[in-house]
Amino acid sequence: MHGLIDSHFHLLEMQKKGLDVEELLGRLHASSWGGGIDIGVAPEDLASRYALASPYPEIRLAAGSGPWIADSVEPVVEIVARLEQHTAGIPFDFIGEIGLDYHWNYGTPARQRDLFEAQILFAFRLGKPVIIHNRDADADMQAILRGHQWKDGGIMHCFSSSEELLECALDAGFCISFAGPITYRKNSRLRELLARVPLQSLLLETDSPYLSPEPFRGRPNTPLRMQEIYDTAAHVRCMDRAELIEAIRINFDRLCDRS
Repeated sequence: MHGLIDSHFHLLEMQKKGLDVEELLGRLHASSWGGGIDIGVAPEDLASRYALASPYPEIRLAAGSGPWIADSVEPVVEIVARLEQHTAGIPFDFIGEIGLDYHWNYGTPARQRDLFEAQILFAFRLGKPVIIHNRDADADMQAILRGHQWKDGGIMHCFSSSEELLECALDAGFCISFAGPITYRKNSRLRELLARVPLQSLLLETDSPYLSPEPFRGRPNTPLRMQEIYDTAAHVRCMDRAELIEAIRINFDRLCDRS
């Protein structure tokens, strides 16, 4: 685990799966891992995550309301106001995860877009990078990416979309993060996209507790399984693993410096 960075994981969701997160964080810290980002999913979750992560300076925090929050009837302006209220006075580095998910039909597409755009503006006001979730919403995502100047940058998390969206996100200056699905035998197309990303724009993640890599599919995921993801990425890109670890560290540090 030495030096491995996990750009996207969910401590509270791991707890809900019955994992001992405090023991896990102790193991990760003792292994000299490179750290990563604990991701928010709802306006009020930051304080609990900060309590877990604050003893570990290698962990950065993101705060945001994912597209699933659009399933409520609460006005978008009130959702974002709650996010502002619950993040006041707590240090964090990113707005996320935020975005669009038309696969599960949360709320309506229009309501998802409104929530996404409102949080983009919140990120711009704070000068923080964003972490974007996208599923089955490529056309609208491309329009939104092209509609803004992303001076603080961001991450397209768990990338599994089209080549067109990949190029659009790269043109906007985003890092592209790949997760456990790159290890799945039938995902040759995803590995082809991984090989195309410029090295200076590449990140890797677990999305724990979801999407465990081979050979752990079907079990709750943790950042301890970054090794399989790094090994696959190094193989796909015909790189030495140590070279890949250093490149991703540089990319991650550069993005964190913007926050």
